[in-house]
Amino acid sequence: MRKLPPDAFVAVAIVLAVLLEWLVPLHIFPGAWPPGLSTLIGLLLAVTGLGLEIVAARALVRARTTTRPGERPAALVTDGVFSVSRNPFYCGLLLLVGGLLLVLSLDWLIVLVPALWLALNRWVVPGEERLLAEAFGADFQSYRAHTRRWL
Repeated sequence: MRKLPPDAFVAVAIVLAVLLEWLVPLHIFPGAWPPGLSTLIGLLLAVTGLGLEIVAARALVRARTTTRPGERPAALVTDGVFSVSRNPFYCGLLLLVGGLLLVLSLDWLIVLVPALWLALNRWVVPGEERLLAEAFGADFQSYRAHTRRWL
C-alpha cells in the first residue's frame, strides 16, 4: 500500500473543516476580535508559512537534492532553516493552514490543525527520517541529536 503524501493530509483537513463548518458551525471567530484583525493575523501567518516553505525548498534545490517527500535524498541539508528545525516545510505548512483558519473563519481548523500536526508527526516524518538515516547514517544521527524535529 502506498502512503499518502503530506499534501493529501492537508487537503483532507481543509475539506473536513469546510464540511464541518457547514454542518456544525462552531462560531468561535465571528465577533471575537475587532473587524479585520483575524484576517490580518491570518494573512501574516499564511505568508510566513509560505515563505518558510519557499526558503526550505530553495535550500534543498541549492544542495541538489529532492524536495519531494518519500524520495531518496542526495544531500543532507543542515544549515539555514534546517538548522532550526528538521521539518521547516511542515512548520510552514502548519502556519499556512493556521493562517487559513483565521482568514476564512474555519473554526474547525482549531481542531484539525493539531490533528494535521499529529498525522504528519506520526505517519509522514518518521518515514522521511528513515530515508535520511539510511542515506546518511551517523551524519543524520548527529544532526537529529542537535536539531529539533519541529521547533
